[in-house]
Amino acid sequence: MNIKETYAIACRRAELAVAGFKSTLINLPARHGNFLLFVLGVALLSAGMVDFSHAQATSFTEADYNDDLVRNAVGNLFGLIEGAFGALVMVVAGLGAIVAAAMGAYRLAVSLIVVAVGAFILRALVSLFFGESFTDLNANGDSGS
Repeated sequence: MNIKETYAIACRRAELAVAGFKSTLINLPARHGNFLLFVLGVALLSAGMVDFSHAQATSFTEADYNDDLVRNAVGNLFGLIEGAFGALVMVVAGLGAIVAAAMGAYRLAVSLIVVAVGAFILRALVSLFFGESFTDLNANGDSGS
């Protein structure tokens, strides 16, 4: 028997097994079919989440990513938003909120207040979630803060 015949026999057996399983599921009452599908779903989820259960033992990446450039870019953005540009954003958003509230656009006024407060507390929010090592760099490569 050569490889082609062996493969054909294996395919026929697999097709017969799938057809038999399908006919069994179709002939079952609805509650048994739903139960079998539920058991199948639980089994698939359990088998798929085995690696996640070892949270500290498994690393999903072997990459050695250097995030210094990203941290420096974020530091430069913080330097802008905490400086004169941030003050300009807060003043314009505050004045826009006052004008919008006076004209009855309360939804816009609340949005502008959120922008003003967001510009004020941006570094605190980012450092809360991502740490505090964001240093801004000047054009010559020296640290500005």
